[in-house]
Amino acid sequence: MKLRQFVLGSGLAAVMAFSCTQVFAADAAASDATATTGTQAGATKKSIRAANRAFSRPIQKTISKTKGLEDTSITVFGNAKTGQVTLAGQVSSEDQDRLAVDTAKQAHGVTSVVSKLTLRQQGGG
Repeated sequence: MKLRQFVLGSGLAAVMAFSCTQVFAADAAASDATATTGTQAGATKKSIRAANRAFSRPIQKTISKTKGLEDTSITVFGNAKTGQVTLAGQVSSEDQDRLAVDTAKQAHGVTSVVSKLTLRQQGGG
C-alpha cells in the first residue's frame, strides 16, 4: 500500500513539476521581455528628461529677464507632457512670488504652476 501511495504521489509530483516548469519558463520569458523593455524605457526616460529641460529652459529665461525678478534665484522644473511647472528657490517678497507664478503661467504650453518659493530673510545684525 505504501508503495502504491509513493508511486502515485511521485507521479503526481512529476506532473506538477512539469506543469510548473512551463509556468516558470513563461515567467522567465516575460521577465526577459521586461528587461528588454526596461532598456528601451531607459532611452525613453532620457528623452523625457531632455523634453522637460527643453520645456523649462524658455520659462527660466523669461523669469530671469522679468523686471523685478532679476535678483532672485528661481529654478523651473517643468513637465513637457502635462504642462505642469514647479518653481523653486528664494524671493525677497510675496510680490515677487506672485510675479514669478504669473510670468510662468503666461509661457507657451504651461497648464499649471506650483510655487515652492521661499521668502529670503532680510537684513542682518
